[in-house]
Amino acid sequence: MARRRAAAELLRSVPPRDRALRLRLGLNLDNPAHAELFVEGVRAADESIADQERWERERLG
Repeated sequence: MARRRAAAELLRSVPPRDRALRLRLGLNLDNPAHAELFVEGVRAADESIADQERWERERLG
């Protein structure tokens, strides 16, 4: 199973240009509540991708 990435690692990985885009869309990653929502979303996506990879390995070889 893939390693669960730390919240700080996820937030540091967002480039300034992407942070600016999210801010224009109303998601301020410097706001703890917004950052938590972002991290939860990334982790959910990571888990979904890992599930899909497992499914493919099991069924497709």
